[in-house]
Amino acid sequence: MGERDEPGTIGRRVQQLRVERGLTQRQLAEPVYTPAYISTLEAGRVRPSDDALRHLADRLGVAFDELATGRSARLVTELHLRLTEAQRTLAVGETEAAVAQYAGLLAEAQAQGLTEEQAAALLGLGECALETGELVEGREYFERAEARLAEAPLPARVPALRGRAVAHYLAGELRYAVYLLESTIDELNRGGLHDPDALLLLYASAIGPYMDMGAHARAAQAAEFALALAPQSGDPALVARMHRSVARTLLAEGRLAEADASLAKAAELYRGCSSVPSWPTATGCAGTCTRRTVNWSTPRRRCARRCGCWRPNGRPSTAVR
Repeated sequence: MGERDEPGTIGRRVQQLRVERGLTQRQLAEPVYTPAYISTLEAGRVRPSDDALRHLADRLGVAFDELATGRSARLVTELHLRLTEAQRTLAVGETEAAVAQYAGLLAEAQAQGLTEEQAAALLGLGECALETGELVEGREYFERAEARLAEAPLPARVPALRGRAVAHYLAGELRYAVYLLESTIDELNRGGLHDPDALLLLYASAIGPYMDMGAHARAAQAAEFALALAPQSGDPALVARMHRSVARTLLAEGRLAEADASLAKAAELYRGCSSVPSWPTATGCAGTCTRRTVNWSTPRRRCARRCGCWRPNGRPSTAVR
């Protein structure tokens, strides 16, 4: 059985809908069930099976989810659409507008008791906080998102864990950021939870901290793992971010042609999902930083989140110096 309300709540909902439609218990029950069963169900003394709820939903003219949870499938779909719109708003740099969108979505998801959607909105608010440099607040949003998903499998919690790690990284706490990322990767691998998107996100996020710690070999290994996982991922934006992170290690090794190719792939993927501006080349990183020159016209933390070119101490990374 999927998510559903308690029997008493479902029973009252069935009774209300039946009365509104002018049906008797017999008319609602037939031909599969008896009036006595409907009476017991409406009194909350029996937990209806999925088959029973499907029968009742069909007779009452409502969706299964609406009868089981009180929420229409359309409402959930609309919330998902608005979450996507908020993500796009943040991606194009309209952080204040994105905060307002995510805050509204969080309130609606809380009112409807939608746990996963609450977590998604909190993740968005956390990303907004990182964008504006409010690292403590951002970390708190990620922690709240992780708490909402406490009962979910580890892969579902990875974006929140990664968000916490990035917040610590931007605060200069490199070793703790690496600890969070590596321990999560180890837990996924020990549990046999080979989730390509989750692993790709973690490996790509580890490249920046590794580089700034001087652990270039570990950064290169993380980049290799991320590249191997990319074909298995179903998230083009995630793969694009990975290519940007991989380009950083290639730049550090002086492999400019390969770095340019990786950034070009990122730009191609972003054009496909129409989420953020393209990142043209390794020697012209979206006008934000270059290998030869540095232009800090774009907030440094945004640059760090997107391509890993800013070190937590406020200086350009060795990858672009």
